[in-house]
Amino acid sequence: MKWIRGMTINYREEVRRLIKGKVLFNVPMKRFTSMKVGGPVDGLLFPRNVGELKKVVRYARKKSIPVTILGKGTNMIVRDKGIRGWMISVMKGLKKIRAEGEVVEAEAGVPLQRLVQFSVQKGLTGFEPFYGIPGTVGGGLAMNAGAWGSELKDILLSMTLMKENGDIVERPRSRLRFSYRGLVLPSKWIILKGEFQLKKGKKKEMVERIKSYSEQRRKKQPLDYPSAGSVFKNPAGGRAGRWIEEAGLKGYRMGQAMVSERHANFIINLGNATATDVIHLMEWVEKRVFEEKGVSLEREVKVVGE
Repeated sequence: MKWIRGMTINYREEVRRLIKGKVLFNVPMKRFTSMKVGGPVDGLLFPRNVGELKKVVRYARKKSIPVTILGKGTNMIVRDKGIRGWMISVMKGLKKIRAEGEVVEAEAGVPLQRLVQFSVQKGLTGFEPFYGIPGTVGGGLAMNAGAWGSELKDILLSMTLMKENGDIVERPRSRLRFSYRGLVLPSKWIILKGEFQLKKGKKKEMVERIKSYSEQRRKKQPLDYPSAGSVFKNPAGGRAGRWIEEAGLKGYRMGQAMVSERHANFIINLGNATATDVIHLMEWVEKRVFEEKGVSLEREVKVVGE
């Protein structure tokens, strides 16, 4: 069976019976992404645990249904015509954290903010630089999130993954191929959890570091508007935001999408932007920076859908 958008009532009931978690059909992705743009997805599923996730993955494979994994939707632009197939959210079912000594294990749906707070409560240092990054553990690992000179790979011990057939495997850090803002995995594998090596620390010092990072973010980033975070990776020998600013693009608008006047590597939604506005503005920034600076910007955000 090939995936088609028009689904029968019987099909929908079959999918709803597949898991006890919530299942939604034909919902706009602007409701589930931080940029607040994007058309409808055919099916949005919220498995409650790894067992339900395995059922969903195996069913989708059997029925040839395309699958995209969704965390908090903070690094994703969904096109205006939406996504064919399913998006699977890990936010509801993969949200456990535990600590054993100086090792912390966190499932993919855990928000990075919560993970930082948990580690501080346990008196464990190492996660403070990631406070303020709005994504999840799974998304953070998939893009090797980083800030203030630290990257998640630096403290990772191992990762647990689900293959496209539903089988679960564990990979030590030494067998994972990280890069700057990236991780190479087989395309249909899903990150389930990460195990991290931290150190004992002093809570007061950790809280002070977090406070300092938060204040700097508030000063430098446009946190009052919907965005997808940093749009472009920093190229070798410079910073993307600086190149964009020097190309005279701060405040440049297309429709309701605008290059932030506070930080040029952010595109913000002024209220009613479409995905087309955002994507066209990204393309224009890429074109102008190449013409003005001779620099080819590489996207950090992912564009998906039709």
